[in-house]
Amino acid sequence: MRVISIELQKFIDMKNIFLTILFAITSTVCLSQLKTGAISGVAINGDSGEPLIGVTIIIDGTDKGVITDINGAFILSEIAPGNYNITFSFIGFNSFIKSNVNVGSEMIEIGDIEMVQSSIALREIVVTPGQFSIMGNSPLSKQTLKSEDIKNMSFAEDITRAVTRLPGVASNDFSSKFTVRGGEDDEVLITLDGMELYEPFHQRDFAGGLFSIVDIETIQSIDLITGGFSSQYGNRESGVFNMQTKQPKTGEKHTSVGLSSMNARVYTDGSFGEKGSYMFSARRGMLDVPVIPTLVQVDAEATPSFYDTFGKIEYKIRNNHSLSFHILHAGDKTDISEDEPGEAVVDNNTKYFNTYSWLTWKASLNPNLFVRTLLYTGFVSHTRNGSTFKDEFSDKLNFNLIDKRTYDSFGVKQDWDFDISDNFILKTGFDIRQLYGTYNYNSTLSDVRINSTDSLVSFNREVDISTNPSGQQTSAYITGKFKLVPNLFMETGIRHDYASYTGDNLISPRVGITYSFSRNTFFRAAWGYYYQTQFMNDLDVSHNSTEFNPAELSKHYVAGFEHHFNNGFNLRVEGYYKDISRLTANYQNLRDPWEVYPESRNDQIRLNYNGASSKGIEFFLKYDQGKKVSWWLSYALAEAVETIVSIEFEGSLIERTGTLPRINNQRHTIYSDINYRPNEKWTFNLSGQYYVGLPQTIYDYDFKNINGINGSNLPLHFYPNHLEFRGLEYPAYHRMDLRTNRHFKVKNGRITAFMHLVNIYNRENQRKFDLDVRDDDDNLIPDGQGGYLYPRDDTTWFGFLPAFGASWEF
Repeated sequence: MRVISIELQKFIDMKNIFLTILFAITSTVCLSQLKTGAISGVAINGDSGEPLIGVTIIIDGTDKGVITDINGAFILSEIAPGNYNITFSFIGFNSFIKSNVNVGSEMIEIGDIEMVQSSIALREIVVTPGQFSIMGNSPLSKQTLKSEDIKNMSFAEDITRAVTRLPGVASNDFSSKFTVRGGEDDEVLITLDGMELYEPFHQRDFAGGLFSIVDIETIQSIDLITGGFSSQYGNRESGVFNMQTKQPKTGEKHTSVGLSSMNARVYTDGSFGEKGSYMFSARRGMLDVPVIPTLVQVDAEATPSFYDTFGKIEYKIRNNHSLSFHILHAGDKTDISEDEPGEAVVDNNTKYFNTYSWLTWKASLNPNLFVRTLLYTGFVSHTRNGSTFKDEFSDKLNFNLIDKRTYDSFGVKQDWDFDISDNFILKTGFDIRQLYGTYNYNSTLSDVRINSTDSLVSFNREVDISTNPSGQQTSAYITGKFKLVPNLFMETGIRHDYASYTGDNLISPRVGITYSFSRNTFFRAAWGYYYQTQFMNDLDVSHNSTEFNPAELSKHYVAGFEHHFNNGFNLRVEGYYKDISRLTANYQNLRDPWEVYPESRNDQIRLNYNGASSKGIEFFLKYDQGKKVSWWLSYALAEAVETIVSIEFEGSLIERTGTLPRINNQRHTIYSDINYRPNEKWTFNLSGQYYVGLPQTIYDYDFKNINGINGSNLPLHFYPNHLEFRGLEYPAYHRMDLRTNRHFKVKNGRITAFMHLVNIYNRENQRKFDLDVRDDDDNLIPDGQGGYLYPRDDTTWFGFLPAFGASWEF
């Protein structure tokens, strides 16, 4: 993880650059402000004349919108002069469009907007508990997080980091990957416009991935499901993260460019002819780029770089048929070198590439029948090369690695969506794919280690594997949503999954129900089987494995309650239990789970399981009336445990088996955000997070005479004595971030500058418990009693970290 600390320092160094940029922008664009107008009115029930609270008002073709207040009133302010259509939407009422509203430089009063009540459509009913609608075109009152919320949050430029502030979702400072309800970080299905993305993260060697490979500028809406999802989604145990890209409108064009301490980017969309549209984005990471060499000192020992591009072309063949082509490509490279003559020589490099392309045909065969077909390919490559030599008091290691892997997939996928009646919706589909993998792995390891009899020994291991697995994976599902009786709805379905290379032949039944107490109050519950087949690109060759494991299984039991109050409050309470079985033995590192080359370390153990479980209750409360202040707060009380049958370890460890906390057990988790928007120019976000409960295994040192083992030139070897396995917890984690956005209206669009201050009170959150055997002058520290002292040398997560950036939209 040393490379991360180096690159974070670059973030800090760059603050002077971006302060200069922001001041330049401020002084320049303030001269170019445009006069703007505003629109006001009141939304009422057309039958009773009563004001409607929480109606969503959107200016078509923009992301500008508000929600009516307790009196049904609203004000849309700072609108550029022009002619607009305004859409009013509210659950249980027909949408209403106010056309040709001409805005000048003053307030326009459009009077009362009478909305006509309707029955709640079956398609509007969300049966799945744990589903969060983020951004998108649904009414703002029903969105968990609006587009504006996301843009104001910490790490708003990274789509997967932004959603980790929802209940049931957990991550860490370094990783864009996240876990759901005590599961593993590979148990979330991530899709983009229906295409499944494998490993969609940059710099995956570091805590699973530093950033998402999908540019948030391309995204229109997200559905995050944290449990109990329908049979439409498969081959994941924990959750679904479903992204939909923007749909450019005919005759319109949008472009934005941006520069921040994370990346430089460009995005554009538009239309061609009357039936075609396009979208393109490209980003380039800034971690390895000294913008101004005299201000930024680049450490030559670590140079991580990354980039990604995305393109989409869509064409309407006729009114009810469209054809689109997508391509997503991402690349990463990291070089790490260290040279301390006589003690340590490190030369490591990693490369990753992801490419996905898919052709989509969408067809409305009649007003009640919709079909989507995807022809797709995916290519993932993964290369790790490294050599490490150390002859230090606590490390006498010689490790060499060549690891080259590729994964290819080709397939066809089709989904049918049929409104059979007002009381019944049927969905069905299939997915057929051919998979190919290649593995060329060779590692040699020579080390000095302590064995189970407390003797120093020469530890040597070589793994040499070349294999080319291939196989087929198929799935099919059918699910139906019913209105059983007034206010009671059910969705039930079943799916079949087959994988030839694992022998999995799996049936997954699922059921969900919703009872609507009113238009704003719902009870939801779900149960189901959720299998996950081992991925073709996840063969554990580093531990000499050439066989794939059978699928793991999670059984979900979920219940939830949701209520939208008339004063802008939204409350959600959910409880869940997951019964996890068919677990495969795996390897973990006792001291640092995020090692770049974990197979080289002397703290790696093998765990054999007999099941696991997680349970919890989650609360989410949000207040938003479209006014200056909005906020949300979430709390999760949870437990994730596993039954460990045995531990395999050639070293010193106080073993503990039985039911133990899982490595990602977060017993208490709190997220909070408060937004302040004094006017259209400024937005402020103050966010906090707290969690506790992660298990930890600590250690101390002992030493022995080495007697020339492995040709070491040192007289002593210090080895770790690991104390009770997962016997302690990490100290409580907490931090607070502040983000400020400043918007400037200019003649040709809008410029936005942001300042993001991470961990504003500089809390030292422990990432890794660590000891050293030498002092700062590289000398041993005798304790006066024939032994030695071992000073603490812990590593931490983010300290105080400023980040800056600016973008221009036109």
